[in-house]
Amino acid sequence: MIKRISLAAIISVLLFQQANYSKTLEGLIKFPGKKDSTVFLEVASTDAEKEKGLMNRPDLASNRGMVFVFRPSRTVIFWMKDTLISLDIIFINRGRVVNIAKNTVPNQTETLYPSDKTVTEVVEVNGGFTDNHKIMIGDRIAFENIPQIDYSGMSKLMSVAK
Repeated sequence: MIKRISLAAIISVLLFQQANYSKTLEGLIKFPGKKDSTVFLEVASTDAEKEKGLMNRPDLASNRGMVFVFRPSRTVIFWMKDTLISLDIIFINRGRVVNIAKNTVPNQTETLYPSDKTVTEVVEVNGGFTDNHKIMIGDRIAFENIPQIDYSGMSKLMSVAK
């Protein structure tokens, strides 16, 4: 009886966590010309969401990721504190890949991953994704169904780094 209750409690926690992750999926990113490369994204637009990112998650489905939105655009530095899985970090400026940190080292703070250029978004996906899909610096991308990402109304001032 106790084993059943414990198992039920564990299942409930896992289902709650899964529901929590899936309810935050807001849109997707496409890499035109790259086969099977669509990724469904959670959006991190507030400081709290950006700080938490993908921390403490034991896994990430192959077609899932997170986008961090930066308005105004700026240079950024990412780290892997409390991030349990290797990621590819794709740095994007107005729809173009400007840098990629591949196969990041999980759960450490010694190695930092800078954008090196100003960015409007950063996308985190599973480590190895960019090599598997031949995503390269200079590639164009397309976001869909993410209201926080709309380049049409972006002024020139928003695209200048501070």
